[in-house]
Amino acid sequence: MFSKRKSRLGRTFRLRQLKHKQQKTVTIIKEDKWTNFREWLKREGFPKTSLTLAEFQDIGRGMMATRDIKAGEVIISVPKKFLITHISLTNLLRGQLSRCPIKLSAHQLIALYLISEYKKGIQSSIYPYINMLPKDFDNLPLNYNKELFNLLPHNVKVDVESQRAKFEHDFATINNFLKSQDIQSKITRKDYLWGWLCDIKEHKVIENPILRKVEFSNYLLLSSLVFSKFDKTNNSDDVKDRIAIAPLLDFLNHTYDAKIKGEFNNMTQCYEITTFIPYKRGDQVFINYGPHDNFFILVEYGFVIPNNPYNYVSLDKEYLEIFLPGETELARQEKLDLLLHHGFYGDYSLRISEISFRLLTALRLRVVQQFDVLTTETQGIILKWKNTITGLTEIINSQNEKLMYFYLQSICESALLKAEQALGALKVSKATHLPSSHVKLLWLESIVILHSVIKIIRDSQ
Repeated sequence: MFSKRKSRLGRTFRLRQLKHKQQKTVTIIKEDKWTNFREWLKREGFPKTSLTLAEFQDIGRGMMATRDIKAGEVIISVPKKFLITHISLTNLLRGQLSRCPIKLSAHQLIALYLISEYKKGIQSSIYPYINMLPKDFDNLPLNYNKELFNLLPHNVKVDVESQRAKFEHDFATINNFLKSQDIQSKITRKDYLWGWLCDIKEHKVIENPILRKVEFSNYLLLSSLVFSKFDKTNNSDDVKDRIAIAPLLDFLNHTYDAKIKGEFNNMTQCYEITTFIPYKRGDQVFINYGPHDNFFILVEYGFVIPNNPYNYVSLDKEYLEIFLPGETELARQEKLDLLLHHGFYGDYSLRISEISFRLLTALRLRVVQQFDVLTTETQGIILKWKNTITGLTEIINSQNEKLMYFYLQSICESALLKAEQALGALKVSKATHLPSSHVKLLWLESIVILHSVIKIIRDSQ
């Protein structure tokens, strides 16, 4: 029997191997449609960029630096002619729009343009770009099936329903516009939603008529393509009219710690993205949409970010569901009216080890017992409550403060139970894996926040 030879490879080798294992695999995209898209940009005079599309392990597709990029460099520059804006399309369609009493918003008008180009197929002057866009948006809560939608946090469901209502309004407006133009087009919800949700940024001339034949599902899908980025070339005071779309920008992924500046450069007549942090060759280059929590990001963009520092838990629903023994419906409504009058109705949130001042203020009023605005005693309590808002005093009284924290812990525990039940339901759900994992992360992060706040309450007692 011979003993195994001991390895002579030392610490340096082991560290090198460990580093190799920790490196994420990056695959540069070489699909024909990506190549065609880049060639199309070059033909149209789009400035060269040091970025390329790549597949990142455990992340998905994003833009990779093809060389080292220094802080302060412009990473993407989009000439004005490529920008599709409300103004550019209004000028282009001045004839049709002037004959119609219906005024289209930037979102509606751009979505209509996208449908036209989408339906042209390879005949579209921007087909290479259209062909690069997602074919569906199943990761957006607006497209979730009923089972998965019902497992969303309450505040997210409210936001999605608001988004759905806006879409239906836009769709109806577009239909009325087409009828006013005697354009016999049937637009399907599916296609319009695509144009309504997807973030496209490109500019090409629209041929007449505006549409050939489009079904209602077409408008729904195509409408998804419009992404609410401000058009800095538009001086309109109406934010709704300051939407712009442009190529390449939508391939950049968002992260909360990306330090960038996006603005229209009047000297170069380009919309430019400047990075304030350096990147090494092979790194994924990110953009920052703003200080958004995962609720907002999921509803608007269809993804979530682990350990997002802007995450919070909403307790609006739990606040309204508080049961106070002896509280009459009249007293409850008077308290809610007071909150509304003083700007403290709703938006009750928790963050990691942090309770919002709005929630504490609303709870102090809510737990006041024997509440009757016609009595001198209640008026005195209300005055003390107002003083906690202005900072003249910190609490109404010790008894009120103790009761306030009791109900705060109660609604936190109620929210925690809902989160745990939702996670249990997700385990047996038949929903698609990726959307389901997004919803799961929302609940997991909510549980972490709730536990941190409950600990603060218990430690203070």
